[in-house]
Amino acid sequence: MAKVTRGPEADTRAGRDGHEGAPQADDPTTKALLDALARSGLPEGVRIWVSAALWGEEALEALLRGEHLPELLPSGPPGPPPGRVRRAYLTGIRVQGFRGIGRPADLTFSPGPGLTVIVGRNGSGKSSFAEAAEAALTGRNPRWDAMPTGWRDGWRNLHYDERTEATVDIHIAGDSGPTRISRRWTGESVRSARGEVVHPGGEVSPLRTLDWGENLVRYRPFLSYDELGRTVTGRAAELYDTLTALLGLTGLAEAERRLAKVCDGLVRRRDRPSRELRTLLDALSASADPRAVQAVNLLSAPSMDLEALRRVAADDGPSDPALHVVLRRLRRLAVPERTLIADVVNELRGAAMELAMAAGSKGDHAHGVVQLLEQALEHHKRHPTETTCPTCSATGALGADWVRRANAQLRALRPQAATASAAYDRAEAARDQARFLLSPAPSWLPPESELGQVWALWESGTTIEDLGELAEHIESVGRKLRAAAVSARRDASERLEDPTDGWGELADRLSGWLDDAQEAVAASETLGAAEAALNWLTEHARGVRAERLGPVASQAEQVWFRLRQERHIDLQGMRLIGRGARRRVEVDVAVDGVDDQTSAPGLLSQGEFQALALSICLPRALVEGNPFGFLLLDDPVQAMDTETVEGLAAVLAEVGRHRQLIVFTHDTRLSDALRRLGLPADIRTINRDAMSNVWLAEGTS
Repeated sequence: MAKVTRGPEADTRAGRDGHEGAPQADDPTTKALLDALARSGLPEGVRIWVSAALWGEEALEALLRGEHLPELLPSGPPGPPPGRVRRAYLTGIRVQGFRGIGRPADLTFSPGPGLTVIVGRNGSGKSSFAEAAEAALTGRNPRWDAMPTGWRDGWRNLHYDERTEATVDIHIAGDSGPTRISRRWTGESVRSARGEVVHPGGEVSPLRTLDWGENLVRYRPFLSYDELGRTVTGRAAELYDTLTALLGLTGLAEAERRLAKVCDGLVRRRDRPSRELRTLLDALSASADPRAVQAVNLLSAPSMDLEALRRVAADDGPSDPALHVVLRRLRRLAVPERTLIADVVNELRGAAMELAMAAGSKGDHAHGVVQLLEQALEHHKRHPTETTCPTCSATGALGADWVRRANAQLRALRPQAATASAAYDRAEAARDQARFLLSPAPSWLPPESELGQVWALWESGTTIEDLGELAEHIESVGRKLRAAAVSARRDASERLEDPTDGWGELADRLSGWLDDAQEAVAASETLGAAEAALNWLTEHARGVRAERLGPVASQAEQVWFRLRQERHIDLQGMRLIGRGARRRVEVDVAVDGVDDQTSAPGLLSQGEFQALALSICLPRALVEGNPFGFLLLDDPVQAMDTETVEGLAAVLAEVGRHRQLIVFTHDTRLSDALRRLGLPADIRTINRDAMSNVWLAEGTS
C-alpha cells in the first residue's frame, strides 16, 4: 500500500476524488501512533476505526455507512533525525505613528539569550512597542478583539500622521545579517496593514515566505497581562488547546474526540429501543384491538420476532378497507367552485336574453334562411350530380345557376342575420359550458348517500333545453351540491383521522420502534470495534500526553517553587484530561503538605494567579523545537507582592540564560529586585512627552 502523505496536524483538503486527504504518517506523533497500532495485535476491524479517526469526520461517516476505507500503515523506517532548529532572536523594534508612539522610536537588542527590562510609567509607550512587534509578525493582537469601538477607531497616533508602521529586525541563526519584517497601515482599519520581509541579502518577499504560521500559534513568543490572566481563569479548553498545540498533540486529541463522538452516537442508537420499550408496551396494553394484543405478546416473548412485528405494524388499515378507500377519495373530492357556477349561470341568462330579443325579428328570419341555404349548399357540394331538390322534389332545381343565386342570397342575408347568429352562437356555447359543468357522479360514490342523491339531481340538468330553466337548475342545485360535498368531506376527514379506533397511531409507533430496533442491532454490531478502537486510542493518547507534558510540568513546578517564596502552596503537577467540550488542564496543588487539593482557582489570590500563570506559560519558551529564541512579556508583575516579584526576578534571570526575554513593566520593583539581587539584566527606562515622542535611557545592572 502506498504511503499516506497527510496528518492530523495538517489541514485536510478535498482531493481530486472529493475525499479528505490522508493523515501524514511522517508526522512524529502520527508515526508513533501507527507504529504502536501495528504492534497492538488489534483486529483489522478495530484498527480501521483508529485510521478513520485520523482521516477525519468524513472518513468516520463513510465507515458508519459501511464503505471500505484503506487502513493507514506506518510509513516505514524512521528517517534521519530533524536538523537543529534555526533559532530567531530580536535585534530591534521600530515603531512610528502607532498607538502611543508618534515620531519613529527604536529599541535595539543583542541577538542572543539575555534579560532586558524596559520600565516606564503607564502611558509611556511600553505596550505600544509590544503590540507593534506582535502586529508586525502576526498581523493582529488578541487585545484588539476585546477592545471597544472607540479604541479601534483611535488606534492611530494622534500627533503623527506621516506614516504608520511597525518593523521588527530578527537575526536567524546561520544568516549573515538580520531579517527585517515590516507592516505598514494605509487604511482606516487596524487590520488594513500590508507587510513584507527583507531578507539578509536584500531580497523582498511576502510575509508568508517565513513559513511561521503554525509556529506563531504553537510557540507564541508574546505574553501579555491579559493572556496570563486567561491562562488560569479563562475557559478550561483554552489552556488545554494551547498545551496540546505546543506539544504537537492537536491531531491526536482531535482523532480521539472524533472517535468518542461516533461511539456516543452508536451507544444512543443501541440503547434507544430499550429505553422506549416500556412506554410502548403500556400504550399497546391499553388498546383492545387484537393487533395490539398480538404485538404485546410478541414484544414480551423471550425471543423477539421482529419480522412478525413488522407484519402486525403494517396492518394499519380499518376494518372495512373499501369504505376506507371511499373516505380517502371523499376527502379529496372536488366539485365546481362557486365562482365557476356563477359565471356559467350568468352566461346562460345573458344568452337567453339575447335570443329573446332576436326572436321574430327580420334578423332571426334571415338567420333561419342562412342556415337552410348553407345546409343545402353543403348537401349539393357532397352530391354535385344530383339536381332534384331534396325538400320539394322539383327536378332540375339544383345546379350551377342555383348555386350562384344561393351564394348571392347568402351574401345579402348574412349581414342582416349577424346579430341573431351571434345570439344563437352564444346560446350554444353557454349550453356547452353547462353540459361540461353537469358532470356525472364518480363511479365510487355511493348513490344512496346524501351527496350521491344530490349529484343525481345535478346531473339531470343535462336534459333541460331552455336556457333560463337550465340556469335556475344549476344555480339552485349547485348550492345544494356544494353544501353536500363540504359536509361529506368534513365527515370523511373526521372518520379518516382515526378509522381504526386508535390502532393506526399505535401501528405508527410500533413501526418507528422497529426501525430503531433494527438500527440498534446494526449499531451494536458496529460499536464493539469502535469502542475497542477508542479504548486503545485513549490509552495511547494518555501515555503520549503524560510523556510530552512531563518536562513542561516539571519546569512549571520549578518556576512556581521560585515564585511562591514562603507560601505553603505546592504545585504538584499538571494533567491534560477529558476530551471534546469537557477537555481541561487539571492543575494539582497542595496546601501545607495536604495533597488532596486539585482545584487551584479556589485557593489562590490574584497575585498567586499571576505567578501560577507564569509558571505554566514560561516553560513554553524553553520547549525543544521552538524556533523563537525570544519572548516578549508585557506587564507580568501586576498584582504580585514584593516577595513574589523577587522570585520573579530570579526566574526571569534564569530563563534569560537560555532565551532572550524582553519584559515591559510599569512596576519599578522588578528592576529594583534585579539590582538588589545582583542578577544580570539590561534595564532601560522609557519616557514619553505630551506629543507622543518616546525615548529610552539605558543602564545595565
